[in-house]
Amino acid sequence: MTPRRCMSIATAVRPMRRIILASSLALVLGNTASAQAPRGIYAPGQAVVTGFSGGLRPFEIEPGQDADARSFINPDGPSLRVVDLSRMGGPPEAQLVGAPKPFTVSAKWIGQVFGVALDDGSPASIYVAATSAYGLSIVARGPDDKPLRVRVGTGSAAFMAAQWGPGGGPGSIWKINGLTGEVKLFANVATAGKANSGAALGGLAYDAATKSLFAADRETGLIHRFGMNGADLGVYDHGASGTAAVGLAPVPAAVSGVDLTSPQFDSAQPETWGYAARGRRVFALAVQDHRLYYAVAEGLRVWSVGLNADGSFGSDIRIELAVPPAAGPTEISRITFDDAGRMYLAERPAPTGTQDFEALSVPSIGRVLRYTVIGMTEAKQPVWQAGSDEYAVGFPETFRNDNGGVAIGYGYDERGNINPHSCGGFIWTTGEQLRHATDSKLAAQLGQADLLAIDGLQGNPVWRIRRDDEPPRLSYFIDYADAPPDLAARGHLGDIAIQRTCAGRPAQLPPAMLPVGLPLPPPSFRTCQTHVCGPGGKPVCPVNQVWSKDGCASGCAQSEILVNGKCCSAVDLRPGGACGNPSTDISKPKCGTTQTAIGPNHECCDNDHIYSGSGGAQLCCAGALVNGKCQQFIPKVPGGICLDCCSPGYVKIAGKCCLNSQATSKGVCCPIGQTPSADGTQCKPTFKIPKVSLCCAAGYVPTADRKCCAAANLTTSGECCPAPVNPKDRSKCVAQSGMKFSPQQPCAAGEMRDDKGTCVERKPAPLPVPPAPRQPSTRTAPEKRAPSATVPIACPPGMVPGPLGKRCWPAQRGRIAPLAPRRVAPPPLGRER
Repeated sequence: MTPRRCMSIATAVRPMRRIILASSLALVLGNTASAQAPRGIYAPGQAVVTGFSGGLRPFEIEPGQDADARSFINPDGPSLRVVDLSRMGGPPEAQLVGAPKPFTVSAKWIGQVFGVALDDGSPASIYVAATSAYGLSIVARGPDDKPLRVRVGTGSAAFMAAQWGPGGGPGSIWKINGLTGEVKLFANVATAGKANSGAALGGLAYDAATKSLFAADRETGLIHRFGMNGADLGVYDHGASGTAAVGLAPVPAAVSGVDLTSPQFDSAQPETWGYAARGRRVFALAVQDHRLYYAVAEGLRVWSVGLNADGSFGSDIRIELAVPPAAGPTEISRITFDDAGRMYLAERPAPTGTQDFEALSVPSIGRVLRYTVIGMTEAKQPVWQAGSDEYAVGFPETFRNDNGGVAIGYGYDERGNINPHSCGGFIWTTGEQLRHATDSKLAAQLGQADLLAIDGLQGNPVWRIRRDDEPPRLSYFIDYADAPPDLAARGHLGDIAIQRTCAGRPAQLPPAMLPVGLPLPPPSFRTCQTHVCGPGGKPVCPVNQVWSKDGCASGCAQSEILVNGKCCSAVDLRPGGACGNPSTDISKPKCGTTQTAIGPNHECCDNDHIYSGSGGAQLCCAGALVNGKCQQFIPKVPGGICLDCCSPGYVKIAGKCCLNSQATSKGVCCPIGQTPSADGTQCKPTFKIPKVSLCCAAGYVPTADRKCCAAANLTTSGECCPAPVNPKDRSKCVAQSGMKFSPQQPCAAGEMRDDKGTCVERKPAPLPVPPAPRQPSTRTAPEKRAPSATVPIACPPGMVPGPLGKRCWPAQRGRIAPLAPRRVAPPPLGRER
């Protein structure tokens, strides 16, 4: 062997030695970390996402059968998923990332949920709230005494299974233990002993300072505060206290609720679902700087109320800002803040009441907006920029495809790996059809034609706000359900929450643009984002001043309220008033081709529903017009079905009705487990989006369907069970009972699972033990070697044992092994070359 060859091998040994040393160090550090903070189902930086669990439509039916009557909520579909955001695989380039989902809760455990919150535990526990955002489905007894889906209320009607969790209802809040994954009913929202009847709940917000959980009741408009034991500690009534604080007339709560036995309830008409009046209907909640922020449907306004030291509601109530109307009916469903104090808002489009479980909300109108504090009044009230920053969400239509969730997470390095030191560097939103570009050129640039209609998450840097009509090219996309794309799905995603462990920083206020005394520059949109502009965009007020009826001032009069940098009277705040609902150049409502923006709120209304009210004002009717007048809503009971026709969404193939999404272009109805190919010509097995990698955590093994499963949970047939199987019978999963949902989690760093599935300390392989020095021969019987001693290997001349005593490496620095083979003890790890 030549010296050059020896040197190349030695060069290869050095990095191997570093890996061994690094692994040993990581093992020690892992043991220390696991002793301090046990690993659970959630870790900081991961996303907790809610969504519709999906509908089960019959693949094939006989002509004349009603497909809606045989459609049910999927109880096994995911209602909540924990998404691992740690590795994106590269810089953001609008690519689809197969991020792992290490924890999932199906609808049979918690029903349909939207609002989600995390507490400050280690690990954090998860709280989710029942919702009607995806619709309300009811069933009644059919001719065979089995549940049959119905549209309107009737005597035997009840909510469909998996609409709410077991033992829960429309007012249920569920807690998922952050360590074990166990699901429990945390609380049931009730008012004066009366439970929520159907409108369900809105957002959730956790206050770490007072250990309180706040929940929005969509039926009464009340905000409830709960202790960590699930006890109701008090309510806040915006319809009474909030309106009174700014001089508005109170908005009383409705007392009727939902009656499923009455034909007045129609699951296809959201206005019959028992929602509170818009003037008191609350959705989004957030806690920031000892204040509870909440969003009210009327005027898309964000309010706030102070919190006392014990978490109870204070009397300091104010309007923070009013959001310009969208291109259709929406509500602010999520409020969150970054470390600079900037406010992020996400909109949830109104529910549609569709009966086919497809377009659950109005499409292509959901926005994500950001507001920054640009000044402070003498009364220490923040002045928010009038024109918001907006983020482009998804590629379809006008890049406004948000489903109502937004959260701030960690940033990423150039390789797409999460950077925990970049706290608050990324914004994540929930959206629909995210990569399904309606522009053919954009669609060609995105590629992966069969993976465009993605319902899930979009992530992009927080600084990448929308610029004109530029799409979100600098982004990551993650599919929620890991299922074949559904081109008809809309509004299937819900809320998102991310825990970040970083210190907060105060908001940075921009300095004055010009020294005092110099003329102000001509106003522009950007100027009005950092300064307060008067009517018509001018004049511009200096920083920390607001616009009042007398011009720029340091604050509003006692009888006025500050809204978007402008002082408003109680009359101005009413619908149709000067501060009823602002509009900016970039946020003008853009209604559909068959709609018109009418009224003080510029809401989009179908053209055939517009009528003239008193004084000639245009009004929008919820139902059809009769002789030019809006009649009281009366649900229409579905009539008979054509005996030779197929239901909407089905096509007739070979004498039967086939679901459109299962029909190929050659007239074949794909069976269960298959779906049409990308070109639509043939049936192919259902394709699932692959994960980033097949590498599984310690104690987990990859399965045939490209998932990671705990070794103790795997059956002999390859099925991954939600709990450990019986070691004596690994042919099937162990039957589960009760409401516990505690899938086994990976072992902590430095641990591994033994044959019984228990996490035990991983012990490094013992190094070879050198034998005792050979004694002079005395012709006595040879001494027996201890059975526990490891026999070192014997190496040929010029070679020495490696660091683990299993391979021979060339001798270095002139150290040459003797010609006669003999046992040689390996050199210390730190000195071997």
